[in-house]
Amino acid sequence: MRVVAGKDLSAVKDAAIDAGLTLQGSLSWRSAAVGLVLPEYIVDEFRDIRALASWCWPVPDGAYTVNKEGVRYCTPEFTFLLMARLLDVEELALFGLELCGSYVIDKSDPRGFVADTVPQTTVAKLRAFLDGCQGAPGVQVARRALKWVVDRSASPMESMLVLLLCLPRHMGGYGLPLPELNVSADELRGLKASKNGPFADLIWRLARFALEYDSDLFHTGKDRIERDSKRRAFFEEMGIRSISVTNMQVNDSTELARIAKIVSKALGKKFHSVSLELKRRNASLRRRLYELTDTDPEEEPETDAS
Repeated sequence: MRVVAGKDLSAVKDAAIDAGLTLQGSLSWRSAAVGLVLPEYIVDEFRDIRALASWCWPVPDGAYTVNKEGVRYCTPEFTFLLMARLLDVEELALFGLELCGSYVIDKSDPRGFVADTVPQTTVAKLRAFLDGCQGAPGVQVARRALKWVVDRSASPMESMLVLLLCLPRHMGGYGLPLPELNVSADELRGLKASKNGPFADLIWRLARFALEYDSDLFHTGKDRIERDSKRRAFFEEMGIRSISVTNMQVNDSTELARIAKIVSKALGKKFHSVSLELKRRNASLRRRLYELTDTDPEEEPETDAS
């Protein structure tokens, strides 16, 4: 099976035409192709995607769907598996968090992403698809990456924070257990999820501990004061301890290590000392994640490299 990639369906169709392929089925396997729509930042990062030109393996169930025009294109689950042939584990995990989240990275938006989108898939769907792809190219990398993917991330920075805190230490993270993301007040009360009321950004429910990511952008003034006040009252009522994490703390490996130690203690986990080498790995991981999300981190403080 041939795969033709682009940043949208129009670009995919053009690529198929240029390659003399058809996306609408064909009697000849040599001319048949399936379209693969990728985020612009991945298309820009990997301009040469010849590694995806062919799929020399039985096509898994649920690998592609057909739109009203009869065009065949990859499902999010198959896209995740295909990307395992191009991305490292941490990069693929970041992509998985976007697929399972409520945002889409978009350079044209002032924030760098579009919020409140419908998740393209879920962790459960990705896992079920990979379970049906035993022995397929990239499946082992995809399964490893999926270990650090959770549903309902609302922004690239939330996704980055999950990976910076939870990836194993040899990969630049701090090895913390995965949290739940954007859990509503109703859910924490055992009620049906709703969009009303405050949310917990990152929460370890059994430990009754939460992290709140405070963005510098679009969360200032009266709106921020009201939002923070509601959250504090909610957490107090529920008996949940919470702390805030700012951009400055995310961008400072020493500060982030301090946050990781606080979380670890709240979860009743032993937290091993943080070496200079781990801080360097954490800073390197952060830079790579920023590159993929196309955002500009603040400079690492000089004291962090001493």
